[in-house]
Amino acid sequence: MQKKSPLSNIILSSTLLVASLAALPAIAAEDFPKKPVAMIVAYSPGGGTDTAARVLAKFVGPHLGQRLIVQNKPGAGGQIGFSNLARAKNTGYKIGFINVPSIFMVKMLRENVPYEMSDFEPIANIQLDPVVLAVNVDSPLKTFADFLAAAKKDPGKFNIAGDGPQSNNQLQVVVAEDKLGIDINFVPFSGSGPAISAVLGNQVDAAVPSASSATNHVKNGRLRVLAVFADQRYSYLPDVPTIKEASGIDVPGIGASMRGIAIPKGVSAERKAHLEKAFAEVMVDPKFIAHAKKMGMPLNYMTAQEFSAYLIEAEKAVKQYIHLLK
Repeated sequence: MQKKSPLSNIILSSTLLVASLAALPAIAAEDFPKKPVAMIVAYSPGGGTDTAARVLAKFVGPHLGQRLIVQNKPGAGGQIGFSNLARAKNTGYKIGFINVPSIFMVKMLRENVPYEMSDFEPIANIQLDPVVLAVNVDSPLKTFADFLAAAKKDPGKFNIAGDGPQSNNQLQVVVAEDKLGIDINFVPFSGSGPAISAVLGNQVDAAVPSASSATNHVKNGRLRVLAVFADQRYSYLPDVPTIKEASGIDVPGIGASMRGIAIPKGVSAERKAHLEKAFAEVMVDPKFIAHAKKMGMPLNYMTAQEFSAYLIEAEKAVKQYIHLLK
């Protein structure tokens, strides 16, 4: 039996969506939105968060009543985008596609960060996306055992690209270093997209992108994934072993991204309810589900209340390991 992560007990299946939709608050309708809604993505184009955001934006429009426009605000491990969301007017016309645990890791690791978690209100979680270890398909590293041997041969000289600095990807790397007894060099990029480009261009030895951003590159014969940092195999890469299967060691999948919708605090109850309903509806939209499956996008819906509870538990879990990044 596989050991579950400390967060898995509150990750709820999307099969509960019908009941969730029925339970959404009945609030008097208003004429909202009257114009397109902007959604801030705190990472660069091409990465897992951006890709998921754009697929979501494509399909949520009919449920929202207006177009949803993605605005990339990358940099500083997500801090720039999260700060931009916190400063946004609370009209409901600017929302964010946030990445957990990165959004509170920034607060744990840095001083004078211009936002608090209390500046945001969760709307819905959309996706669960673990971190994977990937190499160029032409790399001599064929298995995770090959990677371990290479990393141990030259401590501190094996270069791994990932979103950063001080991101969920880097946290996953340092936790893996601690558990596996290795010393590797993390090379930060502005997102999984640029990190993958670096490994494809042989600028680094490997990368730790999100699973969703790596999937198409694997299917197109450009990347080889050696392990997934999760308790269970990734459904879109079923032949890739979990880190426990590959190494025989329990390495927490602490870097897995929960990607969801949040808004600046203070949006009216009517507009907040409209947003909650729109995202709940798109999560049972057959066209969206089919497209997400085609894209290798793992969906994991949570209501606003469930997402709020998850944030609390996720923060507790990350606090156990955050010292490894300091």
